[in-house]
Amino acid sequence: MLVVSSREFRDSQKKYLDLATKERVIIKRKNEFLELVPRGNNIPESPSPSNDPWFDDPLNLESVTVGIEQVRKGETVRLTPELQKKLFEL
Repeated sequence: MLVVSSREFRDSQKKYLDLATKERVIIKRKNEFLELVPRGNNIPESPSPSNDPWFDDPLNLESVTVGIEQVRKGETVRLTPELQKKLFEL
């Protein structure tokens, strides 16, 4: 991991952008840190505000979408305390 100042990054952008493909590059700006994250040739459209990589997997997004539709249609099962005991053997 390499931490550089914003001034140092500005003066040598190409160097640090190239380096970011090989190792973590953190830019210190005032009292905050920004990380350069290489994404390859595409930018995933993650709905996660924190850019959680779990949402980068299309199968995960599909399961969330299916779950939302099931709730809208009323096709879900209510997890009562009795059902919890049965499912989780509590």
